[in-house]
Amino acid sequence: MNDNTQNIRTEQCIVHPALRSLIRHIVIIEADFGNVPVSIAGNYMPSPDQAMFINLYTRLKSKKSGENNFNTVTSCTLIGPQITPFKLLVQERHKTVSIIFQPGGLNRFLNIPMTEIFDNGYSAREVVGKEIDELLDKSHDTISYVELNRIVQSYFLRKLSNVKEPLPIDFALQHLLANYNTNMDKIAEMACMSVRNFERKCKERLGMPAKMYARIARFHKAYKILESRPIISLTDLTYELGYYDQTHFIKDFKEFTRLTPTLVHIELSNEHIQCQFDWDTI
Repeated sequence: MNDNTQNIRTEQCIVHPALRSLIRHIVIIEADFGNVPVSIAGNYMPSPDQAMFINLYTRLKSKKSGENNFNTVTSCTLIGPQITPFKLLVQERHKTVSIIFQPGGLNRFLNIPMTEIFDNGYSAREVVGKEIDELLDKSHDTISYVELNRIVQSYFLRKLSNVKEPLPIDFALQHLLANYNTNMDKIAEMACMSVRNFERKCKERLGMPAKMYARIARFHKAYKILESRPIISLTDLTYELGYYDQTHFIKDFKEFTRLTPTLVHIELSNEHIQCQFDWDTI
């Protein structure tokens, strides 16, 4: 990992009890590179996380796999179901508030099928409306982490009256996120649904079939382990995460990174900045 990581400060906030069925994590990430010009990039891989990112002081740039040019990221961005990797480019100091939703939480918050915001980053203003401008203005006006956290959580607390109550399917999907190798019949039973109805509701809640969601959750865990424990053997990683064999492991890596695990290993050794964190293990 490049020394630039030492300039990144993270603050994981305690989520208000009333918001915990909707939001898994709220994290403030600040990168300060001083007066030295920078141009550093990092991978943002497919993950089970659906999120809102409030970008303060600067606008990051992103480029999806297969694209030639970086595009400016909006000040408040929604990331829905993601299956295509992209890169984030950092060129100056920035502060970001990351709101990571529970599985199905973004669907409940927006009240739209997740298939509507599939595999891309979207301006929160275009999806949520002008009210997001007030949240951005208040966020820009404070430098205190405590106050910034209060502003963000107060916004979501005010929105709770318009958010659908969690159902058994939401708790079943939370279980699936942490237990991605669980049989889907069992997850459907936990959701109090037939398998067919469960699959239909998953498309609405997650933007993808539950089996794909579980594959992405397992892949993301594998990627984060590979990133944090670069000396681990691919064979050990394959079986640690419950892959049937190395062929299935390699298939997932090729599909979700566009690279083989070996090439990912090499790329991570040259990685400039870590853009994703495994907050459930911290």
